Amino acid sequence: MKPLDLDVDPRVVGPFELLARLGEGGMGIAYLARPLPLEGLTEEWTAAYRLAESDGVVDAAESRLVVVKMIQPELLDGQPLAVERFDREIDAVRAVVSNRVPALIAAAPPHSLRPWFAMDYIAGPDLHTLVARTSPLPAGPCVALGLALVDALRAIHTAGLLHRDLKPQNVVLGPDGPVVLDFGLAVLAERRTSQALTRPGEAWGSWPYAAYEQLHDFQNVKEPADVYALGAVLFYALTGRPPYVVQPLLTPPDWTGVHAAFLPLLGQIFTTAAGHRPDLDSVDMWLQAILVQLDLTVDIAAEQLGALVQAAGLTPELPPEASGSQADPQVRGLAQRAVDAGAAPDAPWATGVSGEPSDVDLGFYGIVDTDEIEWAVEAEAEADDGHGDAAVPDGAGGYTPTFVDAASDSPHEPAPGSAPAPSREPAPRKSAQPTSYPLAPPRPAEEPRPPVPPRAALRVATELRKAYAHRGEL
Repeated sequence: MKPLDLDVDPRVVGPFELLARLGEGGMGIAYLARPLPLEGLTEEWTAAYRLAESDGVVDAAESRLVVVKMIQPELLDGQPLAVERFDREIDAVRAVVSNRVPALIAAAPPHSLRPWFAMDYIAGPDLHTLVARTSPLPAGPCVALGLALVDALRAIHTAGLLHRDLKPQNVVLGPDGPVVLDFGLAVLAERRTSQALTRPGEAWGSWPYAAYEQLHDFQNVKEPADVYALGAVLFYALTGRPPYVVQPLLTPPDWTGVHAAFLPLLGQIFTTAAGHRPDLDSVDMWLQAILVQLDLTVDIAAEQLGALVQAAGLTPELPPEASGSQADPQVRGLAQRAVDAGAAPDAPWATGVSGEPSDVDLGFYGIVDTDEIEWAVEAEAEADDGHGDAAVPDGAGGYTPTFVDAASDSPHEPAPGSAPAPSREPAPRKSAQPTSYPLAPPRPAEEPRPPVPPRAALRVATELRKAYAHRGEL
């Protein structure tokens, strides 16, 4: 878990405040985030974000943490297949309902410039980290792990999906037991070559944990490939190494370190003939039989696994921003202003109900730092003439704040009728990207004025004009 890079990472994605980077891979970037408690989020935006809760994620406790996953920016340029694959990852997560799979909380509206989805954050180490930093699992906890993986894959397959990238790094040992992550390579099980996102000759997966047919006939793999990966994960949990170092072979793996009770089960799973592998129900029965040999129950084995995870002390430490129960007031305020103006919480500018651009451009928030906002508040207090709530005259077209030209050294003339600019020098501009969208450029002078925006947007424009009238930058 790393701090946000304010030069490239947004602060707000949809109705979520980003807190830290969890990691990134070939397909996406994962962030730790928190819901923003916003008021007045319209039903249209709630539906567009596909918020899982009836009252919307904005009404959930602020302390709830989620994972926001965004597609890698470079995959958006001239690679429609990668974008489509990520979109189907969202559909895959939505389709699977299980305690062994994180629940989907929200997702980007269709055709978004930067696809993303949010799911529950599972606090715990992944299996690879636990085994690598401590030791291989005893037989009992390993059975508990296997039963949890069976439950997760059963839910995935019931939804008509395949995982195709099950590995120790994708198994998180949370407070309620193992949870399976990452559906980046999940596809509809019945999809055929003509519809597949993967071209002939392409193959995906983590080869030390992938079945032989996944390497040689990727487009035609079925559920037995996930069963093979389950066995490979159990092999790693028992030995601290994958069954094959580089990729699956036609010869049996080195069985050194594998508990004798698991040998018959894993021997059947690792066969190269996919049709001869046991199905998930059979794997469940094998694992139950191993528990009988070990004189354990399912509950006792699960308790043993939980005790090992807790004793390891490897649960990632949350950043200071996530330890509190309140969202960042500045971030929340900016998102709320966008919503008040009829736009998405992470929109770089406000849009009216009709979707047409408003004269209230919220994109400039990204180039105003905290000190500047405080000075604006002070200036607003000084300029308050008691008519702050007066109605906007009919026909008023609103006001568009202008971007400051950083390359220009010449002072800006104050707006007619405004008070002299304060003597305080502005702080250096920050380069943080405030939203998941690129900021809008200044509107060309020759562009015709759009229709009069909603009254709420005009009110925000009036307040901003008053606040910044003393800045000498209008």
